[in-house]
Amino acid sequence: MSRNRLQSGLDRDVYQVVRRYVDSSNESPLKIRPNAIYEHIKNSNSSLRRRPKKQLEDSIDRALLTIQEDESGEDEMDEIEGDFGAGDVKPKEESKSIDFMNKQIVNGWANSGTATPKENEEKTKKREGQKGGDRESKRLKRVSAAEEKKIDIAPPKGMSLSDIGGVDNVKTQLKEHLVMPLLGPEAYNSRNIPIPRGILLHGPPGCGKTVISRAFAATLGVPFIEILGPSVVSGMSGESEKQIREHFERAKEVAPCLIFIDEIDVIAPKRDSAQSQMEKRIVAQLLISMDSLAMESNDGKPVIVLAASNRPDSLDPALRRGGRFDTEINMGVPNEPTRELILRALTRRTVLSDDVSFSSLAKRTAGFVGADLKDLVSKAGTWSMDQYREALEKQAMEAESEMDVDGSANKLSTTDLSIIRLINRVRDKTMTEPPGFEHTSISMKAFDAVLPAIVPSSKREGFATVPDTTWRDVGALAGVRDELQMAIVEPIQNPQRYKAVGISAPTGVLLWGPPGCGKTLLAKAVAAESKANFISVKGPELLNKYVGESERALRQVFMRARSSVPCVIFFDELDALVPKRSSELHEASARVVNTLLTELDGLSTREGIYLIAATNRPEMIDEAMLRPGRLETLLYVELPKPEERVDILKALIAQRGGVINPDLAEVARREECNDFSGADLESLLRKAGQAALRRGASAVEQQDVVAAAQNIKPSVGSLERYEQLRKRFETKLW
Repeated sequence: MSRNRLQSGLDRDVYQVVRRYVDSSNESPLKIRPNAIYEHIKNSNSSLRRRPKKQLEDSIDRALLTIQEDESGEDEMDEIEGDFGAGDVKPKEESKSIDFMNKQIVNGWANSGTATPKENEEKTKKREGQKGGDRESKRLKRVSAAEEKKIDIAPPKGMSLSDIGGVDNVKTQLKEHLVMPLLGPEAYNSRNIPIPRGILLHGPPGCGKTVISRAFAATLGVPFIEILGPSVVSGMSGESEKQIREHFERAKEVAPCLIFIDEIDVIAPKRDSAQSQMEKRIVAQLLISMDSLAMESNDGKPVIVLAASNRPDSLDPALRRGGRFDTEINMGVPNEPTRELILRALTRRTVLSDDVSFSSLAKRTAGFVGADLKDLVSKAGTWSMDQYREALEKQAMEAESEMDVDGSANKLSTTDLSIIRLINRVRDKTMTEPPGFEHTSISMKAFDAVLPAIVPSSKREGFATVPDTTWRDVGALAGVRDELQMAIVEPIQNPQRYKAVGISAPTGVLLWGPPGCGKTLLAKAVAAESKANFISVKGPELLNKYVGESERALRQVFMRARSSVPCVIFFDELDALVPKRSSELHEASARVVNTLLTELDGLSTREGIYLIAATNRPEMIDEAMLRPGRLETLLYVELPKPEERVDILKALIAQRGGVINPDLAEVARREECNDFSGADLESLLRKAGQAALRRGASAVEQQDVVAAAQNIKPSVGSLERYEQLRKRFETKLW
């Protein structure tokens, strides 16, 4: 019986059902339709009918084919053993019918991917007499596949270090750790100094880790073996470890050699949190392979591993010890001068107009990494091509209007006509270029057009960006502004002044006071004024119900800040994140407080990270947060006085683009506006606009503002509590 094709348990179960159906129907298997069997299974077999329809139909086809082969084999045996009389010859009509059925079945085999009886006969012969030949053929196929899968050792082409700008510090570090160890290892041998074995590049996505690695390999010209993290992972047991082992063995054969592992966090996660045994084996194999790269075990030939990851904290700690990846280089979010250098490098081969200002573009691309800036240049070029295409189409349209157009063109749709018009214009090489497009340069107008639509990847990934709020948007609060200027803006812009007098900048500032007085606005203005990156963290959003997740999110914030130096971290509603620790406080909340305290202790040794926090309830914050060295500067943001209310209202009116008369800000001096906060003044303008719309006016007038002021109650209730807290927490300003 030919049942070798019935390999799975499903096939065997279906075969039994089909066999019983054929026996009970007393019909030839050739005449039974697969659809009839499928309906029979659906109505009678509860376990099989839950299988996917396509899978079940394929199993029915294979079962029918097996039964047909069995019966045709028995018929052949009967013909061999019996007489060949005239009575054995079937009528011609029945033969035609069977031929027709056979054709239908063969067509079904072709559609379902099942082999024909002829192919099955050949397979049977192979199984019976050529098993040894099959094994030899498979072995030869494996050998040929291995030959085809040779490990490429050629260095990258078409890349150079001059194509990468703004990362001179990274280039310098790579020069120190790659050039002499790879090209002059004898100098290390003569001095008995070990060469660096592993370098880990880490930073946010798109900052250029892979590009600079390949560019350095192309410049060095040594054999280069690239291991792409996900491509190594295999579903077969032992295959992933084998690939890693083969790549490292090949590197030692062609040494001096540079190995580059991209996205190393995929193949070397922390073993204590690994999802499977395979991941643990891959990490162990990578550790062993790294240890085998010692020069003394490879005849003094150096092999250096360069790896890239944007999640260094997820790597197994054993990889980051000395002797493995003992050198770590952080490629952070570029600052303004660095972005200008990157833009100059990206446009080195691009023709630009004289009006393109790199400094202006660098100032407007806060939070952009190298990949975002490359996208900006690419989209500016595409925008220029779109303008050129529209100019060509317009030129062709003008040419058509001067000559008689074929009447058939009127039958075409507008879109079809524009396509044909553009095709004809591009093919016509005799026409002159449209006016203004004689040169192929990209203008500043192109960059201005596409820049607003580009969202920096660091913003999408949760990294820091520079806000667009300035001191002009902040009315009044002169004393608080001066203190913030000295505590944060000056240390970032002029750090040498602090070094000259031998002091360090304050590590943190706490803004506290009634709600709606501009604490958040002040923090944004400070970051924008100092040109520092800005990470805004709302206290409650870090809290997570799962154990350890809140602390991990907090550590992630500071890790992102270290990748975005100089950086201002702003914690809004800090009292929700670090309440006073007591016996009644939940253990999870206490761990969050402890995590933030330890992170702040490290700020004194991490230059360029500044902390601003805001709260309405300073008495609820844990006292350890308010000691010197953490949030040591406490600034009370009080309700604005009459003159300050006028300044705030003028700033709010200016933000509306001049549609409201600035003189209306004098209304803020009136008695009705006493105890108004900045948020109340914002509401005042909104309600004044509504009042103007109700009386059908096209502009806001004084009567609208006065009416609105009379209908608004101050949002801040009792000020006595804040006055009492002021005696306890206020830091005296100069």
